[in-house]
Amino acid sequence: MAIRYLTAGESHGPALCGIIDGMPAGIKVCEEDFTTLMKKRQGGYGRGKRCQTEPEKVEVLSGIIGGKTTGSPISLLIRNADYANHKHYMHPFDEPSPEGEIPIPLPGHADFAGAIKYGLDNCRIIRERASARETAIRTALSVPARNMLHTKNVTSVCLIESIGGAEGKVNYSLPESEIKKMVDKNGDLFLTMDSEIINVWKSLIDEAKKNNNSLGGTGCVIFYGLPIGLGSHVQADKRLDSIIAAAVMSIPAIKGFEIGYAKALSEKRENSTDGIKFDSEKNVFSRTSNFAGGIEGGMTNGQPLVLRFHMKPLPANSRSESVNLKTLQPAFPEAYRSDVCAIQAACIVVESVVYLALANEITD
Repeated sequence: MAIRYLTAGESHGPALCGIIDGMPAGIKVCEEDFTTLMKKRQGGYGRGKRCQTEPEKVEVLSGIIGGKTTGSPISLLIRNADYANHKHYMHPFDEPSPEGEIPIPLPGHADFAGAIKYGLDNCRIIRERASARETAIRTALSVPARNMLHTKNVTSVCLIESIGGAEGKVNYSLPESEIKKMVDKNGDLFLTMDSEIINVWKSLIDEAKKNNNSLGGTGCVIFYGLPIGLGSHVQADKRLDSIIAAAVMSIPAIKGFEIGYAKALSEKRENSTDGIKFDSEKNVFSRTSNFAGGIEGGMTNGQPLVLRFHMKPLPANSRSESVNLKTLQPAFPEAYRSDVCAIQAACIVVESVVYLALANEITD
């Protein structure tokens, strides 16, 4: 049975909610699985004040009983603590107060295109749903999928490659245990293998915050233990690289995606294919390299799945010119609270949506 999920909710509405259908029965899930993961999504240097005010406690409404999935749809709820400060223009039935209107779209956000699409002059209606706050419930929905894949010895690690153009040292060819050891040693502020880049990144973020700017970056998620043959070469919509790309690119602010060393491969002038070897004593296949990043022809090839993505600077700190949709006169959007850098959170969200995609392939 295919796994499918839906989310609902606004950034400053009463709550975020989600439902995931198709999860098998008997998967162990505990409350700590949710709290630990949601804390990771809120982590990283450069996050905004919203993370300090939202506990992101996940409430399970159905589909898990006694610490195990039942096979029924799993429904989750995350209440927005900040709704109390916005309910006078976010209440489901009360007439919204005019002070909550946002007539000036924010360049780089979805609110301009959405307002034009629906003939609106209040960008809040679009902005509330388009907000990256929605990724909190997607992260929560990934918990049973993660736990199911962990029982099949599928694991993962998240890394930040660069922030604001400053690149940290990475070595994806190292064993998983060594990569995780290096990342854990460097603490919770940055998911990195390179201890020397931490102060550089902190300084860049501090400077951006002082100047009311934001920074983007490049992140990576690596999955280990996937069997050969997940996905398909038969139809375009069944190719795993296509499915994963769609999942990752659905995350706000992600503007680019690579599997393995895609850009580097495009620039190579010598043979860059990954040779195939067979160990007759261990009865296993191996590869001489992993330039392909674990996928060939739409299917996993048994190597670590290396997913790299590029996140743009968040638009809330920009000072780009805009237009007042009520008056059609030039205007500048009002500044509002924002993360200075959210690349670490993006790593956790990318990891989450890919776990959901892989769980679907495992159960399909």
